[in-house]
This record gives sequence, structure tokens and C-alpha cells, in this order.
Amino acid sequence: MNGYEYAQLLLSKGVQCIPLNEYKTPRVSFKDIPVTSVFLETYQQLYESSQCLGALTRGLWCIDIDRNHADGVDGYESLKPIPFFDELTANMNQTMTQTTPSGGIHIIFQKSKEVEYSQKIAYLPGVDIKANDNNYFVLAGSTTAKGRYTRNELPPKKYEGSFENRIFGSKGNFRQQIMEQHSVKRIFPDHDFSHFSGKLTKGRGGLGKQAYQRIVDGTSLDRNNDLYLAASYAKACNVDIEPLKVLIGTNKDRDVFTESEFYKTVNSAIKE
Repeated sequence: MNGYEYAQLLLSKGVQCIPLNEYKTPRVSFKDIPVTSVFLETYQQLYESSQCLGALTRGLWCIDIDRNHADGVDGYESLKPIPFFDELTANMNQTMTQTTPSGGIHIIFQKSKEVEYSQKIAYLPGVDIKANDNNYFVLAGSTTAKGRYTRNELPPKKYEGSFENRIFGSKGNFRQQIMEQHSVKRIFPDHDFSHFSGKLTKGRGGLGKQAYQRIVDGTSLDRNNDLYLAASYAKACNVDIEPLKVLIGTNKDRDVFTESEFYKTVNSAIKE
């Protein structure tokens, strides 16, 4: 079966495909253009000569996990600390997955009518979300300059659980969503932070200022203690407390700094 015949078969199942070159670049223009039987016939020779096809994320969405990357980023390791990892693994075992020539993973789901989908590049380090109607992922069976894509034998299924809504429920990547969810305005709706400067105050704060800087720099070793000191410093010196929420979700020796820990520590410092 050549690329044209395979594209026809997939179209009969509701999957729109485009021909790609060996470097995964589209060989046709497709933005906002429905891939129909007429479209396939128009570019029949390109489809027939292509060793690589891309599935458009129209009716589908894809979690693209990069592994063994040259810069050392491993998307699978980025997913492990998040609270949705077990849920995602359960869904992964029930739906279509692909393996890239470099060992990456594509987890592919059907779209739901209730969700507003969008593209999210670098949602987590090494993890892209392809869900815009003009996004695509390389289909299993394709051969690129790096090798061949393979897949399991399962069809795409709808995601079951909370992670899908977390991804698409608000703007930004995973860390930005945490920061928005745990903004101090939400945590302390009755507290007035309007006078905070948003910058570290020079020459004031002592240990609290140092703790604040460690948290912002990502070098804090004693997270609870540093957060207490930093929040106390922020209150006393009129410094913006919002950057401290970057602690939420950090993982130290498999100990994730939770939402409740953040609330408890900051609230204690604010009320001191």
C-alpha cells in the first residue's frame, strides 16, 4: 500500500493526512484546508512518492514526548513528578501510542467536544502538546532521515481523567498554570498586596531576603523554612510574594512540595 492509498484508507476513518519529506516537513500547503478525497487526488503523486505521512490533529490530539535528546532533556522524566502521571500511564495503556526512531513517544487520543484544544509547545521540558487543527505528528510506518516510526495495535481513545482538562483548561505551560492557580490573590483574596513593589528591596531583609532569592533561583534546600523566611521578609519589606509560588510542585528526593504545604507555611508567615 503506497502513501496515497494509505491516506485514502485513513480518510475513510476520519483521519486527515499530509505527505512529508524525510525531514518531516510538509510537501503541500494545508493550513485551514480540509483534506478531502479531492485534495488527495490533487496531490496523488506527492502522496505516492512519500515515505512519510503526517496525521493532522483534527479529531485527534497528541502528547509528543521527546527522549534521548541531544541537550539531555527527557520528557518522560518530566512527567513522572506531576500528580497526573499514574492517570496518564493508565490512559497510555488504553490508546494508540507510537515510538519515534530516537525513542520518543506519541500518545494519541480522540478529541472531545467539551474541550477547547490548542497547541502547547514545551508544556513540560521535552513534552509538546499537539492539538491545534493545523498541528500534525508523524504517522507510524513512516520513514524519516532518522529512521522508522512504529506503533502499538490500539486505536485512539478519548482521555479519561483530569489531565486533559488541566492541559487545556487555561493558558500557559504546566508551571505557568501552577503559578496562576496558586497566585497569592487566589490564596489570600482578602489580603491587600497592591502596594508590593515586585522587586527585592536592597539592603533589607537579612535571612529572609536570602531565602527569597534561593527560592527564586531554584537553589532552596530547606523549602518550608525558606518559604517561611521569604514570606515574612516579603510582608515586612513590601516585596511581591507571588514569585514564591514556584515552589509548588517541586520534587526533592521524591517529596513533592504540595499545595497544602504552601498554604500552611505562607499563611503562618503572613499572620505572624
